[in-house]
Amino acid sequence: MRKVLVVDDEVLIRMTVTDALEDAGFEVIEAGTVDEALDKIDDGTIHFLFTDIQMPGLLTGVDLAHEVAARFPHAGIVVASGRITPGEIDLPSSAQFFSKPYDLDLIVARFESMSKSADQRASSTHVSVTSGR
Repeated sequence: MRKVLVVDDEVLIRMTVTDALEDAGFEVIEAGTVDEALDKIDDGTIHFLFTDIQMPGLLTGVDLAHEVAARFPHAGIVVASGRITPGEIDLPSSAQFFSKPYDLDLIVARFESMSKSADQRASSTHVSVTSGR
């Protein structure tokens, strides 16, 4: 099962995104701050990140996106904000930006698409390795 780290300091938003992703079959790990999220990724691999940009503390969701991209190069990353536009920030090349208010169905569909792409990469790697290519 693919793991999604959902990071948002607004509890209701975090719960809503978590519920939608769990209903779609993802395993979800939640965090309310970037520091808490960094502690959680130290505990193991994540496959996807969903984070708000503006968070309490010294680090932002953009900082977290860069850290996840560095630690987990194949992780799918979705960054969201209601106040900042994509042109104002430097996101990792693998990250996608969604403006708030966002459509949860589009977020779930994006993670499902990223999951299928990851599965295809894994199966093609497995075929190449097992067939000796």
